[in-house]
Amino acid sequence: MLRLLNVILVVCVLASGFGLYTLEHRTRSVEREIARIDANVESEYEFIGLLNAEWSMLTRPQRLEQLARNHLALGPVLPDQLVELNGLADKLPPAPAHQPDKTPASEDPMAELLRMMQ
Repeated sequence: MLRLLNVILVVCVLASGFGLYTLEHRTRSVEREIARIDANVESEYEFIGLLNAEWSMLTRPQRLEQLARNHLALGPVLPDQLVELNGLADKLPPAPAHQPDKTPASEDPMAELLRMMQ
């Protein structure tokens, strides 16, 4: 009886040791994963700071003014350009007349493709 109890206790000690080793291995694995994620988060924060600095440089008013001068044909607003809402229709160019496509359906490749897909 005593030997059976000793064998059971030894098996329990071995099982608890194996369980403890497995738990420690999983814990260290999770710790490594957390450290990797923390490093990635820190890297992303640094990248966000870099992007914020670049955005600040790109949106400087002096730079935007120079780009507008170089690439846009803008001038000061003239008094005759200001219009009230009820006079807006007189200032707009006439709308182009809509000409529907005269292509027969048999010559329309998209219509043929849609017909084939159905």
